[in-house]
Amino acid sequence: MDAIILTAKVLFSLAILLFLGVLFFSYLKYLKRTYYPNWKFPDYISVGYAEYLYKKYIRRTVK
Repeated sequence: MDAIILTAKVLFSLAILLFLGVLFFSYLKYLKRTYYPNWKFPDYISVGYAEYLYKKYIRRTVK
């Protein structure tokens, strides 16, 4: 009987954790939609900018 109660407690805690995660990310989406509608996260880097950073920082330290 204790194993069933323990399993139920673990599943219930996972359900609460998932529910809180959904609430948190829903609030973030609400903030983005309300205050920053045109903001785009820079998920890429241009090749020219990467070369510039390489020449500025990495190449200088290799020598």
